[in-house]
Amino acid sequence: MRALHNNEFPCTGGIMEEKKKYAEYVRPAPIKNLGIAGYNWNSVYAHQGEIGANCTLCFHYITQPFEEGPPHKHDAHQIMCFVGSDLEDISKFDAEIEIGLGEEGEIQTITTPSVVSIPPGMMHCPLRFKRLGQPVLFIEIVLEGSYQRYTATGEVEDVGPEDVTKLI
Repeated sequence: MRALHNNEFPCTGGIMEEKKKYAEYVRPAPIKNLGIAGYNWNSVYAHQGEIGANCTLCFHYITQPFEEGPPHKHDAHQIMCFVGSDLEDISKFDAEIEIGLGEEGEIQTITTPSVVSIPPGMMHCPLRFKRLGQPVLFIEIVLEGSYQRYTATGEVEDVGPEDVTKLI
């Protein structure tokens, strides 16, 4: 491999390119195998600032029923998006998903492609992927730079992903 000059950098494909003015804004996707119940495939998983923006981003391919919980809240807005996995028509949706919302955990049932918009401080979960006739694409965005969960009493939940999921 030849030496780099000041105006060059190695790109992810191994080809030398001239360093561009805005190259720092194009980053490798943080693809991870979470290895936990329900998340059986590689995911885009950026919960600690990996994407250089003040948000967290997750993109999952869900293929089997599982539950994520317990109820918790965040200091920032959270958006959850559920669509079908047929990339030619993501409106094809054959699943039943439940999410508890609010202090009382009111259950909302999702049976069509949907977006759940959770304002800061709103209790939510458990999230249950109850039935999957076909896999679901699950996109999650939290508008805070470092993912943090709080219990109903406001205590910081010191848990990792492996602590909050179980197969159902």
